[in-house]
Amino acid sequence: MSIKSCEVSIIIPAYNLSTKIQRTLKEINYTMRKENIDYEIIVVDDGSIDDTYRKVLEVANERTRILHYENNRGKGYALLYGFKFSTGNIVLFFDGDLDIHPEQIRLLLRTIRKPGIDGVITSKWHSQSKVSATFIRRVLSKAFNFLVQLLTGIRLRDTQTGAKAFKRYVLENIIRLLTIKRYAFDVELLLAMVANGYRIEEIPALYQIKLRNRFRFKEIIKMFIDLLAITYRHRVKKQYTRSILWKH
Repeated sequence: MSIKSCEVSIIIPAYNLSTKIQRTLKEINYTMRKENIDYEIIVVDDGSIDDTYRKVLEVANERTRILHYENNRGKGYALLYGFKFSTGNIVLFFDGDLDIHPEQIRLLLRTIRKPGIDGVITSKWHSQSKVSATFIRRVLSKAFNFLVQLLTGIRLRDTQTGAKAFKRYVLENIIRLLTIKRYAFDVELLLAMVANGYRIEEIPALYQIKLRNRFRFKEIIKMFIDLLAITYRHRVKKQYTRSILWKH
């Protein structure tokens, strides 16, 4: 069911989340009702092979829409696909696996509304963040962030946490510059913002982030390859500075 317009759009990429997506939607709706604002939730079923789509339909209300396509295309593709159908002046990207507490959304909204802030990202490695993760996950995450800073030059402590908020005009302005659809999508998005002079605020995870999923070696290699491709487009082709800036 569509919504004509709203203040906030929450876009959730979902791949094989049939055991979690209903609880995710219920908790996000509960959190957003406390904000007392117009909002919509857009779930993008990224080619799931389980019954994620049906599970969303079972709990969908007037503020929930689900989009679906057949083949898995990656988190970045799903987020941008969902953005095309969104209407909010503020757009949130939020993971659907509940590794991040939905109350984090309220902190994102408070921060993105501040003057001069164009984007807000949750940082696992902020000094005030609460994170539950294995030693190997911590090492891999920090090593990847070190490479991101070294190769691209952006000074962010964490690009990968799945709880971010943006002013709509930012995404409209830079979306055509983006190439990556899977593993390093977040890096490319944030780099394009920085390259075009947008201000990004890092905030702590005040509710515990639970890093449960394991990385496969193949995925690590693909992330590194994507990062190298982004670095080439940034350093050599100057791809991310070809935008025409406009702000509200």
